[in-house]
Amino acid sequence: MSDHGAPVVDVLLEGGPMDVPREQRIVLSDDTRLKIKIPLLGGTEHFEVVGDPAADVSPRVYRWTTRTRIAE
Repeated sequence: MSDHGAPVVDVLLEGGPMDVPREQRIVLSDDTRLKIKIPLLGGTEHFEVVGDPAADVSPRVYRWTTRTRIAE
């Protein structure tokens, strides 16, 4: 369980820049997240869940959707 009571699931992040390290692509996340954001090199990589988020699938796959830059 996560700190706020949601179950924790294995997550696989696919797509996006090659700069996202392997150890950040296979992570644990709380069961309720539809989006995951990874800070990387002055920006944020955005990933969204693939398929039915309620399905009991492990690992849950998230696909890269976009990159935003951090404003200075």
